[in-house]
Amino acid sequence: MRGIWVFVCVALVAACSTNLTPQGQQVRQLSPQTVQNCQFLGPVSGMELFGFDTPMDAESAQNKMRNAVASMGGNGFVLTQSSTSDGGTFVSGDAYRCP
Repeated sequence: MRGIWVFVCVALVAACSTNLTPQGQQVRQLSPQTVQNCQFLGPVSGMELFGFDTPMDAESAQNKMRNAVASMGGNGFVLTQSSTSDGGTFVSGDAYRCP
């Protein structure tokens, strides 16, 4: 019975991680120097707290941000802040639509 509870807990934590949408897969990280010819769309962020492990939290937070950029019609972002701790990861950036 204990094994079942462990499996359920692990499955619930893993289910919390965010996957990239097909549109989010097309979003790329840009450097501040490469966005002169791009349209600024606004700020974006992603956060994942208390996931299975720190790398999974970081990936999920980035995925949330990429999906947010895509939902705004963007195809790139400039990372402006990234913070990772044992409790989770927070990332923020500026969304752009580039030619």
